[in-house]
Amino acid sequence: MSLSPPGPNLYASWEALADGLQVQRLALHLPQLREQLLRPPSSIALFTQTRPSVLIVRPVTLVEPAAEAVIDQAGLAHWLRMPAEYGTADAGTNPLSASADQVAVTLLDGVTHPVVRAAVAAVCSASAWWAGAFAVIRHLGVHHTSLQPVDTAITLETLQRATSVVAFGTAQRILAAQLRTTPADEAVRMAYCHALTESIVIEGRLPDLLEQLGELRLVDLVSTSIPWRGRFTKYAGGTGAGQVE
Repeated sequence: MSLSPPGPNLYASWEALADGLQVQRLALHLPQLREQLLRPPSSIALFTQTRPSVLIVRPVTLVEPAAEAVIDQAGLAHWLRMPAEYGTADAGTNPLSASADQVAVTLLDGVTHPVVRAAVAAVCSASAWWAGAFAVIRHLGVHHTSLQPVDTAITLETLQRATSVVAFGTAQRILAAQLRTTPADEAVRMAYCHALTESIVIEGRLPDLLEQLGELRLVDLVSTSIPWRGRFTKYAGGTGAGQVE
């Protein structure tokens, strides 16, 4: 079986659809996101552990043009643009950042290409912001299967695990895009294979994680991030995409 990333196909179209929905959902809820930043910690368990404003701190990663080109080639320009435009300048550290950054460290071991390293680090860092942004408005959403209002608590540890999944998925897309350009780069190929292996390992734990997340937007963010058997089930069946919005 070839280990090269797949070319454009229906799967890639579903990936683009998922990207569009994530951007749309945040754009539609920017007023609510800002409102949460002005309120004291709510009764939701997550916010007894951290402030909402800290979860969407603007990533400080500086991305050079060459790395931006790789990110754009992977279809992830929006992934950096939204945090840059709508992230906060809170002085605290996003408690999800360590989980995202560790993914970059894990995958980049042995990769020396500076542009690839910068691109992977940037999208992983942004993953913490995306997970945090949807967490801040989680209580305004509905359960991903019942479509009933979400009234269950969520822990910071659950959100950290979700962030790792999202970071692995976006990093894998960067590595795949780079391999299409330089297929002979063995270090990048090994990193890509490592990311695929992690996806297989994560798949067994994913259904339980999604149920703990509960809310539709968070579930979609995580479940469409990495390759697994249930990634685009809703799209394949013709249901789910944007139905609540």
